[in-house]
Amino acid sequence: PLRMERPRLADLSVNGLMGRMQIHVARNAAQLGVFSAEEIQAGLQAGRFNSTDLAWREGMAGWTPLGDWPEFRASNVPISSGVVAVAPVASAIPWEQGKSIGSFFATIKVVLSNPSVLSTGRYAFGDWLLFCYLAVLFALPFQIVHIMIAGDPNVALAELLKGLHNPQIQKAVEQLQQKPASSSSLTIVTTIGAMIFAPFLYAFCALVHWVGQRIFRLQVSVERTVSAALLATGSLILLTAPLQLLGFSMTVQLVVSFLLFVPVCVIYFRAFGSATGVNPWVQFGISAFVWFILCCCCCIIPAGGLIGGMAAAGGR
Repeated sequence: PLRMERPRLADLSVNGLMGRMQIHVARNAAQLGVFSAEEIQAGLQAGRFNSTDLAWREGMAGWTPLGDWPEFRASNVPISSGVVAVAPVASAIPWEQGKSIGSFFATIKVVLSNPSVLSTGRYAFGDWLLFCYLAVLFALPFQIVHIMIAGDPNVALAELLKGLHNPQIQKAVEQLQQKPASSSSLTIVTTIGAMIFAPFLYAFCALVHWVGQRIFRLQVSVERTVSAALLATGSLILLTAPLQLLGFSMTVQLVVSFLLFVPVCVIYFRAFGSATGVNPWVQFGISAFVWFILCCCCCIIPAGGLIGGMAAAGGR
């Protein structure tokens, strides 16, 4: 039997706008989808929704008939008996329905073709940590091939900078060329070690993003935020893994990566936004805000220390 749990979506009425509230609607134990308050009100008037349809949003104790929602009583729908029910709605995400290679790739397909399905997930941290590790495992062969093709990264970077013909960076080019080359076996072992810890690094970054959500008063749980980030990141790891095959030319790899930057961001924030129940543009804005603050702190604090040290040295 399927595990039935109430989905957990964020109430997006941060600015008090009814149209930005995400509300689950279910009928006869089947979920109809996630809608804004304006869509539900229009649906009640048009007959798309019934007053007996059950609805729920973040912060509510249980599912309540639409006819009992104060904001929908203006739609002239009859008030129900007031009995609160719990709708047995199951996750529609393949990975949460069963752990297998097939469900893994089916979930990747959902991320690309129908990210709205991600709103039905339970998002237990352990499930999505395993998902991210599986994505890393599938990407590992591409990374190994990249190491074998690209060779020493210092040499590749030196060749790229040398092609710029800028006299000011020639010293840096010479230093890179003089560095001893790392063996491929050592680079592969180092890469595998880094990939083992990578999912936990992604989880930490998601935790920082959750702090940003709290600053903007979005009530999304830590576990859901981190799990959603592991879902979106794991999907991108697999989708972008073939780019490692372009290791024969750092220039080509950089150009292709630049061209794919916007599509990759769209895929990530569509999936992350749907999984957390927050508008993708809002999540993008929060992410930009958080990393802007972190970058400023990383630059301003060292710069302030350097200026202070120079001032102290000049005072002597």
